[in-house]
Amino acid sequence: MALDEHPNVFRFEGRSWVSQSPRDEALEQLRAQRAWDAANAKLQRWWVAITIGAIAGVAVTLALGTAADADPTGYLLLLPLGFGAGAILGALINKRFNARDGQHESLPERPTTVALTQVPSRVAKAAPPYATATEIIEWSNRGFVG
Repeated sequence: MALDEHPNVFRFEGRSWVSQSPRDEALEQLRAQRAWDAANAKLQRWWVAITIGAIAGVAVTLALGTAADADPTGYLLLLPLGFGAGAILGALINKRFNARDGQHESLPERPTTVALTQVPSRVAKAAPPYATATEIIEWSNRGFVG
């Protein structure tokens, strides 16, 4: 691509990004923010709540089916619905117990980044290597060079 060596353009998670700040500084800020997001998601324990809810939904479906002495094929076909309903219920209960602002209390404030703009591939291919960061941002917002 034409912008691989540009001082304000970097690649992160398979996408090209541009900012007014130098590449290394913007990339470091974005990595810190994504690491914070991953730590926050892990501390929120979403997977535990969804798993417990799904297991409970399956257990309730099986219990109701056997208690009603229903045909096993009928309530076994309902197991995916019990799984889904339990997972959703577990997520809703977890959301009620978690912090209101969506941030775990043990973490510091979420790191901020400079303003970033995703560079579409057609802009990255067509932009001249001497283009300024402002021009690349403008072209990226329009979706084409020119």
